Amino acid sequence: MRILIAEDDEALARFLRHGLESENYSVDILADGEQARQSAIASDYDVVILDLNLPKVDGVAVLRHLRLKKPSLPVLVLTQRTRVEDRVQCLDTGADDYLSKPFSFSELSARIRALVRRSHLPSESVLEVADLKLNRVDHKVERAGCRIDLTTKEFALLEYLMRNAGRRVTRSMIIEHVWNLTFDTTTNVVDVYINYASAQVDQRKVGRLAVAIQAAFRELGAFPGSGVPLRFAPDEPLPLSAVQALDQARRNVQFEPVGPVDDPAEADEEADLSLLQTQLQQALQQEIAAHSVALHREVDGLVISLREFGFFDSGSDQLKPSALPALDRIASILALRRCRIRIEGHTDNIPVHTAQWSSNWELSTSRSTGLVRLMIQRYRFAPERLSAAGYAQYHPIATNDSPQGRAQNRRVDLVIVRQKTARIAADSEAAPAKPSPSAP
Repeated sequence: MRILIAEDDEALARFLRHGLESENYSVDILADGEQARQSAIASDYDVVILDLNLPKVDGVAVLRHLRLKKPSLPVLVLTQRTRVEDRVQCLDTGADDYLSKPFSFSELSARIRALVRRSHLPSESVLEVADLKLNRVDHKVERAGCRIDLTTKEFALLEYLMRNAGRRVTRSMIIEHVWNLTFDTTTNVVDVYINYASAQVDQRKVGRLAVAIQAAFRELGAFPGSGVPLRFAPDEPLPLSAVQALDQARRNVQFEPVGPVDDPAEADEEADLSLLQTQLQQALQQEIAAHSVALHREVDGLVISLREFGFFDSGSDQLKPSALPALDRIASILALRRCRIRIEGHTDNIPVHTAQWSSNWELSTSRSTGLVRLMIQRYRFAPERLSAAGYAQYHPIATNDSPQGRAQNRRVDLVIVRQKTARIAADSEAAPAKPSPSAP
């Protein structure tokens, strides 16, 4: 389900996107009235959330235009204006609902669900292919009355395919509507997600549902557009046991190799990290070309490496003002996610020569904690998402025998921690200390 947010307050727009995407909505954000008016007319949205104080064209004018062009499109006005006259004007102009700032997100979410229920016909709010049903309002999927649990992206993907049953659907179309990205059309991320959706159901020992969801994807015509056909024999009898289900899946689903999928949640996260890495590469092209930022993958997750020369003066823990634009772009991308971030300070093996620091440990630790403070105060990150550590010279990524190597080692790393790594760390912290053996 796709929502357009017309809001020029960047922090509020990020907050709304984060909350709504966590509830399986696909969200677009536009900061001025002219863009919002054009996009709402040109694209298919299920709900528009409209601020009134927009630049270029105000919200009332946008609302009036939408009512002429799309009279049935649900519009919720979200504004600081609290006067009765403003509410009356918007409702008379055609707004379906009106909510004043400040507001409770849970109330906003409930109002959106109510708008969707009222505005959609039953055939549009509950999508059906054979006996596969998807409820767009309650975010439930069933096959022959049995519940199928899907991740947020899997649900959004299945919803989009079911809405476009009988049409040719391409990778680029899915990437735009499900991931809200302009993406390299050669990527196989769409195929990977479809594979994960089928594998997830299969690994939960629900053989009939595995075959059903594969059949549904095949009937929707997604695979010719994505370039990876699904080989499915609809006349074969449905499997009656977990062993048959596994054999059927291996025989019928022949995807291009995408690596092992032992745990669907880990595979889902791997695809998400790949998308995140691509977004960061696009946002930091200038810094990557200048070698002040590097991206790489480690066992713990995705690492954004900030080199000292681009972000700090030598021997100082104060960020350069020129570094803030790059950090703004990084934070705007990470703010939309729930991942934990470990911030690590590193140095080369040359001792610091300032009166402020007595060791490389102190400098590296101060840089990492300072960046944590910035993430909380400037970018409003939740403190529980962040941790800091100073490693000094003890974790080099290059040789310290050359100026180029030492320059690479002087850095602050932002580690986007994998969920599995975060869980292990949390379990380790929560585990009670092992009692020492009793003295004889």
